[in-house]
Amino acid sequence: MEGAAADFRAELSERLFVLYLGGRWMAPLSGRLIAVPGLPLARLACAEAGDVARARAGLQPAAVDGTALRAAYAGSAPLLRALRVHETPDDPVAEPEAWDLPFTGPAVLVSATSVPLARVAGLLIAGAGQGMLWKPAPGAAASAHALIRALGPVAGAGLAMLQGDHATGAALAGQGPLIWASDAPPPADLPVSLRVPATGPHRR
Repeated sequence: MEGAAADFRAELSERLFVLYLGGRWMAPLSGRLIAVPGLPLARLACAEAGDVARARAGLQPAAVDGTALRAAYAGSAPLLRALRVHETPDDPVAEPEAWDLPFTGPAVLVSATSVPLARVAGLLIAGAGQGMLWKPAPGAAASAHALIRALGPVAGAGLAMLQGDHATGAALAGQGPLIWASDAPPPADLPVSLRVPATGPHRR
């Protein structure tokens, strides 16, 4: 699987120019690029306000099959584990956590590189039925692409992934309740509805 992970990382110099919106891969409207930690040849295309508007309009939350989403995650776990070795230490890519979100309607998830994928996947699975916009940290770009590639086809238009930096996160503010998944404090001007730690026990 390490060979597959190496091939996947090598392809990201092209894949990082696309976003997952409305149930399909799309080119971003923005041409603003940033470097990607751990991938010196890759550049990340940052989503901006127009991309956020497209993503929000493209969300079509509907009943989702949680069992099928978990199976899709499990099928991608070997690749995800091999990718996570290059992003953060000690992520076992365990089974997705079970989450009951304390709000309804489309939501926004902003996640740090250090958040275990079991936690990220659990939040995405919980939010797919109501619609979720996800901005992963640039340092988790490889595993984020692999994860949305696994979950996206099953979730249909219930999930959208927008890449970018803090400016992208700010553009997502106001698109729904915002989940801040990180041990770091959120920016003072970012309205957060739910804080989720990267470390420590999961409390639903």
